[in-house]
Order: sequence, then structure tokens, then C-alpha cells
Amino acid sequence: MISAFSILFAAALLSLLLHRTKFLQPFALLALLGSVLLSGSSIGLCGFAASPAVTLFTAVMLIVLIAFVLHEKNDTTITQSLFLAAASVALLQSRTMLAFIISFESVSLISIVLVSHITTKAEAEGAVKMFIAGAIATGMLLLGAAFYLMGGGVLDEKIAANGNLFSLVGVFVILFAVFYKLTIVPMHGWAADTYALVRHSHAALLTGVAKTVVAVTAFSLFAPFLAQTIELSVPLLVTLAVVTMTLGNFMALYQKKIARILAYSSIAQAGYMLLAFAAVKSGYASTGLLYMAIAYIFMQTAVFLVLDTLRRKYGMQTLEDLKGLSKGNSLLAFFFTVQLFSLAGIPLLAGFLGKAVLFYAVVDAGLWYIALIALLNSALSVGYYAWIVKHLYFDDAKESVAFEPESRLRVISQLILLGGTLYFGIFASLVFAAGKSF
Repeated sequence: MISAFSILFAAALLSLLLHRTKFLQPFALLALLGSVLLSGSSIGLCGFAASPAVTLFTAVMLIVLIAFVLHEKNDTTITQSLFLAAASVALLQSRTMLAFIISFESVSLISIVLVSHITTKAEAEGAVKMFIAGAIATGMLLLGAAFYLMGGGVLDEKIAANGNLFSLVGVFVILFAVFYKLTIVPMHGWAADTYALVRHSHAALLTGVAKTVVAVTAFSLFAPFLAQTIELSVPLLVTLAVVTMTLGNFMALYQKKIARILAYSSIAQAGYMLLAFAAVKSGYASTGLLYMAIAYIFMQTAVFLVLDTLRRKYGMQTLEDLKGLSKGNSLLAFFFTVQLFSLAGIPLLAGFLGKAVLFYAVVDAGLWYIALIALLNSALSVGYYAWIVKHLYFDDAKESVAFEPESRLRVISQLILLGGTLYFGIFASLVFAAGKSF
């Protein structure tokens, strides 16, 4: 059976033959477009299946990767994005512990290979920190699986709480391994440096694609277990969510480098996503998580791709460098501003509806005081997003920069991401229809 996974995996292998040719980018785009059309089809193997929610998010993820390939010029990164797409589809369709472990490790290994394309000392530091974090997460994942098996759990079946202490501990250890990838405090230490130091196009994949894929899959797999252990899981998850969003937002306020601001913002956004896990008894938790993930993948990918252009072409890395950008390159400034407003939760943009549905789920679960803390955190984040916009539009550049016209493909890339942010900020029916089917 032809599926999105089979097309992407075959395309990733064939792309190795097309390196250093003019055919690689159009071939990758064609493969991704074909996989979008087949995104609802299952891999066809035991342990893998696609629900309407997974189908919708898979299509969104592949559309974002189309935008990424339009932006990217490096052959190796394009090939790696195809491998990441195939592994992400497998992870999203995982329905058993065994399928999840294999697919999760595949995404992790490809992510490490992605950042190992090192050209500077900074990129080397970011890659090493990510490798160490990945190794720790893998160790925890295997340790959790061992405890789960000792407690009578079965790897080729859905995750369930069978009342055995070893099984219970095993699932929570696996969850903490997942939290490393989601950058939940205190498993966040590597993320700020890695996202800020590696190539920004690589950071777009790590923060935009990989993180949301893991969040959606983890919720679909672990939500039934968390609902069965709600007395234990809710206090733990609420504490982690509040600490993560608060620490991320406060640390972002004190940064001077744009990439570090957005890296800590990414950590804070992970705290918001974790609220869906805490509010699992609400019927809106799955919709809130799906909406937040869809909004986030468009926003985060877009802002890091803009940063990639600014850093690569003009050497811009700090807030001071951004001053007066709107006067020299109004198009890039516009794309950057809209996505920052969406991250801040401004109405009529996807980030607003994603947070609104998620916060409603938290209130519906009886955690209104946590929703209030999340709202205050969201208001706090407006401060540093608005500070960036202030530098873009209201300050004059200290030095004149010779701006170049943006390539058509990169403008189309940003338009695709902007279209997703605007569409899901206005039309919510698709997400609500699919959100209940996790």
C-alpha cells in the first residue's frame, strides 16, 4: 500500500543520488506534495494507525516542510528534512509503546545528524549539547521501557495503567524522556544554547517540526494513561507546566540575541502545551493541544527561517542589529512581525486561538487558577515580542546595511507559513472536527 511514509522514505533514499544537482529541490518538493495528498493513509504495519487528528497534523507538518525546502539551499539539509519527514509520519502514527520507541529514536537520531553539519565553533557547541541531551533521553526511555516490562506491560500494545508499581514508574520515566525533547523544565538546559547556536534553519526544524510532532504523539499515546492516574499526574504536570512557562518567559526578557529570545520563548510555549496533558479530563484538551501544535509549527518555523536569512545575508544576530529593518527590508520585517504577534497571542492569528482553546480546556478541567497563571505569562511574553517589533519599526539603524531583494522561493516559503497562521487564526472548524479523535 502506498502511503505518505513510503513515499517520503523512498524519496529520502533517492535524494542521496541527486546531491549537487539542480533536481534535488524540485524532487523533494514533489515528494512532499505527494505525501500531503496521501497523509491520511496508514503506514500499514502493526502498531501504526492514523486518526483524523493525526491526519490533519501530518498534512500541516508536510506543508510546513514544503515551505522549509523552498527556503533551504543546502543539499544535505534538504535530504535530512525528507528523512525527518518520514520519521515524523511514523512517530505520529505510532499506536503502541514499541512503535513509539522506534519512531521517537528515529526522529532524535535524524535531529542529531541534522545539527552535526558543523561549520563554526558555536554550531559545534550547540550540536554537542543536543547530543548529550539526546543520549540522556534515550537512556531514560530505555530505562522506562524496562520498568514497564517488569511491571507486566506489553510493548506491542497500547499504553495502560495496570496498577503495578513498576509499570507506573516505567511510564512516568518514559514521559520524562519525552519531556527532554519538549524542553520541559528541568530538562530544558540544552535547548536555549542549541537553538541559538546551531544554524537557524536547523533550529526551525528542531523547534517547529520535531517538538510539535513529539507533543502530538505523546498526547495521543499517554492521555488515556494520564486520565487513569489523574490524582498523581495532574499535580506533577501542573507544576512542571507553570515552572516551564514562567522560567522561559522571564529568561527571554533578559536576552540580547534574537535567537536566544526565541529559544526561551520556545521553552515557554512547551509549558503551555503541557497544560493539555494536565487538563486531560477535559473534552477540549485534545483539541487545545492540536490547535496549539498547528499554530506553533507555523509560527516557530517562520521566525527561525527569517532569522536564518538575517544572519546569513546580513550578519544580524542581536536586537541592536535589528534596528530599522523595516526601512531597509519591509517584507522580512512584515513576515517577522505577524508571526511574533501570533506567538504573543494577538487575535485573528493562529496563536491566539491555539491558546484560547487550550486555556478553556484548563478551565473546563477545574484548573482555573492555572489558566490565570498562563494568561499572566502570555501577557508577560507580549513584552519581549513587542520589544523586538519596536526595534524593527521605531528605531533607526546605527549603520547602513545594503539590503538585497529576497528570492522568490523564500518569499513563497514565508507566504505559505503566513497563510497557515492567518487561516487557522480565522477558521477553526477543521481543528475542532479532528481534535476529538485522538
